[in-house]
Amino acid sequence: MTNVHRRLETLFAGIAAWIYTHRFITLGVILLITVVLTGQLPRLTMDTREESFFHENDPTLIAYNEFRDRFGQDDMFIIGMKPEKGLTPDFLAAMSQLHRELEEKVPYLDEVTSLVNGRVVRAEGDTLIVEDLMPGPVETVDEHRRIMGLIDRYPLYDNLLVSTDRSLAMILVKAQAVVNTAEVDLMAGFENEPESSSEPHRQFLSNEQNVEIDTVIRNIVEKYRGKGIDFYFAGNPVFVAEIQRGIEKDLGMMIPLSFLLIVIFLAMLFRRISGVVYPLIAVLLSLISSFGIMAVWGIPISNAIQILPTFLIVVGIANAVHILTIFYQNYQINEDKQQAIVQAVGYTGLPVFMTSLTTACGLLSFVWADVAIVAHLGYVAPVGVMLAFVYTLFLLPSLVAIFPIKLIAPSHSGKRFIVDRLFDGITRITTQRPIMITLLWAVLLILAGSGALAVRFSHNAMTWLPEGSTVRVGTEMLDRKNGGTVMLEVIVDSGRQNGFHDPDLLARLAEAGEVIPTISEHRIRAGKVFSIADALKETNRALNQDRDAAYIVPDTRELIAQELILFESSGSDDLTELSDSTYQTARLSVLAPFTDSILYKDYVDRIKNYLQGQFPNETVTLTGHMALFIGITKLFITSMAKSYLFALLVITLLMILMIGRIRIGLMSMIANIVPIIMIFGIMGVTGIPLDLFTILIGSIVLGLVVDDTIHFLHHFRRSFEAGGSVEKAVRETLFTTGRAMVITSLVLCGSFFIYTTAYLTCNVHFGLLTGCAVLFALAADFLMVPALLTIVFGKRLVVKGRQGQAVMNGGGH
Repeated sequence: MTNVHRRLETLFAGIAAWIYTHRFITLGVILLITVVLTGQLPRLTMDTREESFFHENDPTLIAYNEFRDRFGQDDMFIIGMKPEKGLTPDFLAAMSQLHRELEEKVPYLDEVTSLVNGRVVRAEGDTLIVEDLMPGPVETVDEHRRIMGLIDRYPLYDNLLVSTDRSLAMILVKAQAVVNTAEVDLMAGFENEPESSSEPHRQFLSNEQNVEIDTVIRNIVEKYRGKGIDFYFAGNPVFVAEIQRGIEKDLGMMIPLSFLLIVIFLAMLFRRISGVVYPLIAVLLSLISSFGIMAVWGIPISNAIQILPTFLIVVGIANAVHILTIFYQNYQINEDKQQAIVQAVGYTGLPVFMTSLTTACGLLSFVWADVAIVAHLGYVAPVGVMLAFVYTLFLLPSLVAIFPIKLIAPSHSGKRFIVDRLFDGITRITTQRPIMITLLWAVLLILAGSGALAVRFSHNAMTWLPEGSTVRVGTEMLDRKNGGTVMLEVIVDSGRQNGFHDPDLLARLAEAGEVIPTISEHRIRAGKVFSIADALKETNRALNQDRDAAYIVPDTRELIAQELILFESSGSDDLTELSDSTYQTARLSVLAPFTDSILYKDYVDRIKNYLQGQFPNETVTLTGHMALFIGITKLFITSMAKSYLFALLVITLLMILMIGRIRIGLMSMIANIVPIIMIFGIMGVTGIPLDLFTILIGSIVLGLVVDDTIHFLHHFRRSFEAGGSVEKAVRETLFTTGRAMVITSLVLCGSFFIYTTAYLTCNVHFGLLTGCAVLFALAADFLMVPALLTIVFGKRLVVKGRQGQAVMNGGGH
């Protein structure tokens, strides 16, 4: 063993001795830090919006925020209503009542739109009147007939407020884009102090506010069930709220189940209360502290960070298991707690530190991710991993020193445990037939690699929800009936004030509204396109005796300007959502189905190419949620390349540093890459796509699986350099650290397999694949690494030279 390694082991032993002596001070400091960080937990938030995927300076997010500042939200809470008997007077009355109640009770509301207040434009002489379709209850047959006739006369309603077959009606709830969060001073006006010149703080609608709106809507709708109406929920805000509920549900189930599983494994392994309680204390305190740091840094719980609790729990437990395994063995022999814990920390401290460091580096690779929530994981997770190491290192000796620990009566049966016979068999077959074992692994890797070639990129977050989820069912229904629930927003900038008084530009805008629904790519086709041109057509028709032939854009600037003024004077504010106040820019809204973001790119590219030809002298900007989805897809592909490369390079360097030999360090990485290739093979065979969630697995797995390899090679080196053959060193390694490796691997894969019971499919895939990777890693460490070591060292023996240095001999066994 090198002098550096010896010094480090002596350092860890010295730290343990100091902690044992100053047990109460150490425990007090740890508890004080934890209490301080626990006080920050109320500041912790959750954010599952698409905007959270982008860094603040991302051009895609900047363009989207500018759009929201100018026009408000692009997405809506969509309530689909399917009446059993069609659009009858009774149904229209129920919809009207629901509409009014939503207007009264929904918080952060911008507007509610449905057939109740569908825009109707008519003229009385030279006066333009813009009114609601149903200003009052439908009480007569003639009134019902009039309303149905108007619905047929307004193309704007189709696939937006009502399906073309009239079997489905929609209520669109639009929230405020920007919410004023400044508190109102109730004493304002009663004080002599001058008014503050500072403006109220403004922020975009938060995730919590979005969920609050969705909850209120669902509670209101619930009262209308059972009246011959089927309800469907869709729209991106509804989806975001459902994802947050799914995360909360999964976290509420996964964390307790992980602790329960760990209690069972620790009880089986150590058969002592201390062996169960001490690791749990260290893990729980480190987990609370990690979330406290998240709150201090202002990092919310997101789609990516939701995996953090279970991950930190199993990593922290693994640290404690390795230390306590050696501690209890020593304590049974010498019956001296201090000596046993000092020796245990000295023996395992370095590999535990290195495993924590490699895991942290694997996670640190996410810091450079282009996806903001993945970068947040890269900041928080490494800190959490190192906190788990520090808490374990300082708490275990303190708790061992403070509380008594009983000795367990040794077994005198003389029988060998099954695991001992298993380790003997592994030692013989891997060291005596290394070539055969290596070839078998090579065949497995070739098969897995061929399966991995079938892995495809995909990001359809709707598939994260169960098939029976109300949001998924509602989205599929509305996409099928109306042709869309996701917005692509097109901003056309004429470059001059009153540019949209130009009849040619408006005619081209109107033409785009007719052509875009005919564009199809990957079976994606817009179900609805609308713009300011629709409002002008309705106005022009109303001012021309309501003739259908007049449903066109006026052909002179003067007439356009006059009709826009009349529309503004009518009291309607619809134009503010369609154009800016100077008519320099206008909005063209495209409603399309919710589908795979990878497919959106080709579809949007076709629309973009068409618009560039349609508006050659204008500036065209594409934004909205469809653009966000495309941006997320681009970012997670580049993030994957960066994180995988960084994790592989840094962990390889750390392995070489830990082992002290370049050749062995590089060889060990072969075993650590095996699990990644295997899980990609599983993904290819089972059709699990590489999306924003599964993309995290590679770097996480690489940081995890290297832990057992470090422990194996650390103890192998000690045994091998102490004098002996490869076979003897492998056997001693398996019998000393092999048990702990098995237990920690079982805890890891068991905790991840718990995710297969999760509500969100993305968590199911993550748990299944990561759990399998841990099993593959354990198999590689037990069956591949010894074979590779035998090939590298051959039949050589290690004997001690005169100065105690290890010397290689070429003798036999």
